[in-house]
Amino acid sequence: MRRPSLACSLLVAVSACSSKSTTATPPAPDPLGDGPAPTPAGIAAACKGDLAADGAALAFVDASAAWELDKAHLYVVGNHLEAVDLDGDGYPDLLVHSGAQARSDPSQPGNKQLTRVLMNRAKPGGGRRFVDATVDSNYGAVRPDATPANGLLRMEHLAVAADVDNDGDLDLFSGTYTDPTVDRTKTPDTGDRDEVLLNDGKGHFTLAQKSDPQTVSASLQPTTSAAFTDVDHDGIVDVWVGAWYKHYGQSYLGVQARLFKGKGDGTFVDATPGSGLETQNAGYAQGLNHRPLYGVTACDLDGDGLPELLGSAYGRQWNLLYRNLGAQSGAPSFAEIGQPSGYAGDDDLDYQDNQFYECWCKTTGNCVPQSPPVISPCDATSWDPSVDSKPWRLNGNTFTTVCADLNGDGKLDLYSAEIAHWHIGQSSDKSELLANDGPTSDAPIHFTRPGRPATGLDWKHVTSDWNEGGIMVAAADLDLDGLEDLVVGASDYPDNYSLVYRQKADAPGTFEEVGEAIGLHHACTNGLAIADFDRDGDLDVVVGSSLARDCAALYPDGNQVFFFENKLNDQQGRGYVQVALSGKPSASNRTGVGARVRVAAGGRVLTQELSGGYGHFGQQHDTVLTFGLGGACKVDEIEIRWPDAQGTLERYSDLGGGQRVLFTQGGGVKIAPPSGS
Repeated sequence: MRRPSLACSLLVAVSACSSKSTTATPPAPDPLGDGPAPTPAGIAAACKGDLAADGAALAFVDASAAWELDKAHLYVVGNHLEAVDLDGDGYPDLLVHSGAQARSDPSQPGNKQLTRVLMNRAKPGGGRRFVDATVDSNYGAVRPDATPANGLLRMEHLAVAADVDNDGDLDLFSGTYTDPTVDRTKTPDTGDRDEVLLNDGKGHFTLAQKSDPQTVSASLQPTTSAAFTDVDHDGIVDVWVGAWYKHYGQSYLGVQARLFKGKGDGTFVDATPGSGLETQNAGYAQGLNHRPLYGVTACDLDGDGLPELLGSAYGRQWNLLYRNLGAQSGAPSFAEIGQPSGYAGDDDLDYQDNQFYECWCKTTGNCVPQSPPVISPCDATSWDPSVDSKPWRLNGNTFTTVCADLNGDGKLDLYSAEIAHWHIGQSSDKSELLANDGPTSDAPIHFTRPGRPATGLDWKHVTSDWNEGGIMVAAADLDLDGLEDLVVGASDYPDNYSLVYRQKADAPGTFEEVGEAIGLHHACTNGLAIADFDRDGDLDVVVGSSLARDCAALYPDGNQVFFFENKLNDQQGRGYVQVALSGKPSASNRTGVGARVRVAAGGRVLTQELSGGYGHFGQQHDTVLTFGLGGACKVDEIEIRWPDAQGTLERYSDLGGGQRVLFTQGGGVKIAPPSGS
């Protein structure tokens, strides 16, 4: 296993440094373990006065009208959201996509605009608002060889952001779900495909030169997800892309997920062949087949500095987990360990309470059902014993998997958002926490499932014919107490709302659901973006709304986007520090995607890894990391492990809380201006 190097501690740019403390007195005990002693910073704390203790009141208010997302203003609709700072002004902007198989018409009212680029701007008279820059941004540019645009914008369904050319701004991978089952005599193919767009630093984009992502997607690629990462730490971001079924409803076969290696100029090369990421058109029982992926994720699960690649599979098929083995013969190399790691699915394979199975038993007489089936119609056609009883078909409908340290032990755990139904029975995996318990005798990466009762991550069922619509999930410290909380977007069925699991300060690793109590109980949540949009130190939440199934009646004006403003720091005054990163050119990618940041404050050590997007149709929650400090007003120590070939560690001490800090690899910090400047 590669061992990271230990770089000197830096708070300002210096010409030389030592691993020893520069002070004459012995240094204090190092809260982050062995390594160079931190250099005193002397940066004064920005937060002042009494800070609220753990357990402070948490409340959200619907501020959609104030941010001008409502019908009276921009009339924003959509269900795939990303929060990223597109113009580098320090305020997260908002990308909004819809699932329609059509181009967007910016001349039409809001509910006809399927794609939006919304810039976060100062509002005359005070406050902030979103301003529509969809056309000016050129995000919807159409290729000359595609069907003529005629004033319409390119069809796209997701985006993730990172600096692909290392020029200091955020570029985009824009994914297009091209449904291969659509009748093209009725819905002509526009020719729009996955694209990479280069930013000029001001939020204006141009299409990158065509390369493998466009070539691969040319054949009606049902792209569902993407994640920027740097798999070999060459300082250039790569992109991991997932796709759904080859022919949904006609077979169980998915489409090959692909890793595209960045070249540093906006073009990418398909690095999938020979990498260990290849799947097949067959081999279901052995877990070799292409999976229908609804989400992808990239994060370092074994702590060696290199990111693993995950695939969230639909159709109750096994999830995929590829362990990063490092470069072999100069190319990325992976080994699929989904089943031995415990991520592929849970251990409950008992299908005898599945209503379809019980109907098959009753109708054919081949077995005796556990109980009389109650679904209607009850026949034998919905159960295929040659397929539906097999282990590869007894898992979950996984939409999104998020990586986060959810128990404070410094290792990245997983939470998978799943759709589950009462009539499928206990063999269907439910949304739950997978705790990273490190390597075991059987697996180099291993997860345990403590269960929902033990963690408090339960899902209340109002009726006996319940549905759990877990589609999207994010980890974020909403109450700034130094413990990660979970927000789950639940949708498409009756009695499904956004769920907010607040981690208990007196019992870390356990949670309580508080969505309704704090004002974040949004019905049919599909779309989720969390960021500090108003720069007051706490995290706000933007959600989309589903129009599928029973949800359509709730939103007659379209699947509107809602802004929920976090009011915690209006009165409570919680301690926090926000970490922005700038990687060293030729060493790390400029965005810092994959960097691991540890913060010691108030007796706790907090760990986050900077994500380059993940999950179902491209979730991304800013590239600035927010760490809650609870009642603390300063940071004892910060450690950054940069995503470079050496695994460089840099450490800083005695930073003040209540501020945003830009860390530049190789030395120096810059305190960002306060909110409103």
